[in-house]
Amino acid sequence: MLYRKTSFIIATLALALVGCNQPEEGTYIEGNITEINEVSGDMEIDIESWSTVGDEESSSTKFGFTEKPSSETIRVHHPEDYDEGQAVRVNVIKNYEEEVWDLNRLKFDIKEVS
Repeated sequence: MLYRKTSFIIATLALALVGCNQPEEGTYIEGNITEINEVSGDMEIDIESWSTVGDEESSSTKFGFTEKPSSETIRVHHPEDYDEGQAVRVNVIKNYEEEVWDLNRLKFDIKEVS
């Protein structure tokens, strides 16, 4: 009886932890930094892949870019933290309805890829 309870608890915890490891919903770009403007914070990224996680039908806040170019400019707060040639994964957060790339309204969460 104790073995069954222990097995059930371990299985339940394992399933709960698997759900916690899922990536956050959003639109992601992965690529390499090709140019950094230290003054404006603009950073050009040569994009290797675009991906979307979540339900595209339900949200205009994080999805909806119909054109996916091979390079894109993003704006960062601390450009000195990055180097040209560095591989990054960027979560693009879009809080508006129009399907345009607007640096003044987009937010970017950048993670270094090793």
